[in-house]
Amino acid sequence: MIGYLSVLKIEDKHIGGMLVVNDLGIPVEFKYSEPITPTKLQEIIYGSSLEYYLHTEIIARGLIQKLENRPELILTQDSSLLFDKNIVTITFLPQSIPEKRENNEAIVNLNNSSIRITFQENTKFEDSLVEKIIDFASRIDIFEPFNRVEKALGYICESQEKL
Repeated sequence: MIGYLSVLKIEDKHIGGMLVVNDLGIPVEFKYSEPITPTKLQEIIYGSSLEYYLHTEIIARGLIQKLENRPELILTQDSSLLFDKNIVTITFLPQSIPEKRENNEAIVNLNNSSIRITFQENTKFEDSLVEKIIDFASRIDIFEPFNRVEKALGYICESQEKL
């Protein structure tokens, strides 16, 4: 199983979602945070660290702790969420560039394009996790579940406004 972690700021609300899918991309579990709207006092006290604190410490860590189905790997597109060795960022590179695997980064080629896989800083990439990503990407569009999570989070924020 692979997890997809997204934390967004939609208007003035911060919200996160975690979608766990099986090897075919079928949802196994979905958790989300309630939208958080910081107070003016919190904005003043936390300053520029407010978004990092909310997104990483409150929302992302909270979502992972609530999971009932632990994925082998968690993918994100936000490098500020790399707080665990099993969380990696994946970035789509539209053209194919030479593959490399060094330090905490790997670039792999798939279908005439490349994917950059970045691990937590001061962590060497793990071949087994890179191979898992390559295998998974050979079966489904590896970026598509992020769209599902983001649409679901938008829907949740929209639904909250109607209450």
